[in-house]
Amino acid sequence: MLCASACAKKEPKPLRTEPWLAHPIASASASANGDAALPLTRYVLRDPSVIRFEIPSKHGALRGALTRVSGELNVDLADLTRSRGMVRAELGSLDIHTNGGTEIRDSALLERARAALSLSPEANAPAVFASFDLTSVEDAVPAQIEAAPERDSGALSRRPSGERDRGRARFTAVGNLLLHGFRVARRAALSAEFGFEQDRSVPSSVLIRSRSPFVISLETHAIVALADESRASGPGAAKAQAREVLVSVELYGTKID
Repeated sequence: MLCASACAKKEPKPLRTEPWLAHPIASASASANGDAALPLTRYVLRDPSVIRFEIPSKHGALRGALTRVSGELNVDLADLTRSRGMVRAELGSLDIHTNGGTEIRDSALLERARAALSLSPEANAPAVFASFDLTSVEDAVPAQIEAAPERDSGALSRRPSGERDRGRARFTAVGNLLLHGFRVARRAALSAEFGFEQDRSVPSSVLIRSRSPFVISLETHAIVALADESRASGPGAAKAQAREVLVSVELYGTKID
């Protein structure tokens, strides 16, 4: 009877979760069979990395960006599906605006957006981050980034100034998004461009862009944001809530030793 009573109890509602520890750098860990993992190439994210978003509304989309983006990517150039990484965005760098709104209106939107994310108005408040922990890579085409071909001096002299050879790939990033205290699995269709400079065997940089925006449910992350049309509602009218946000990324990584 005790067993039956225990089974009948409902599972408690999940509480907000603390950030998980970041995965150790794969190049310093061992594989499941005890062999040393293949060496990875490490890239640190830098300016002008940006995460852009769009919130659909009846009166036109609200657009914004997070401009303080950091993180590290550990890329297996011989097999992109073994790559891992972490991307973080400081929510305090949030900017939001309407397509043709005034400065006053955009300021009010920003204030509402910061309140929805529970950001403190205090100037010395600790930074608050959203993060994406890349746990796997799927459907990488091609799966391997080959070394750039050597060029003779004549060929190099004919190239436009500043031009770089680039390896390109398309893939799906799979991982865990931590936002507003809630962690949710997410998938994102991305493309990567690898840039070569003096070292023709290993790319010195990588640029990762969204192939299409991915959707974040605001309700899933307990973010209550009023839609733009709520401002025009009359007294006593129900407040419309934005339900989702479309997100795209543009991440610039530089190789580190």
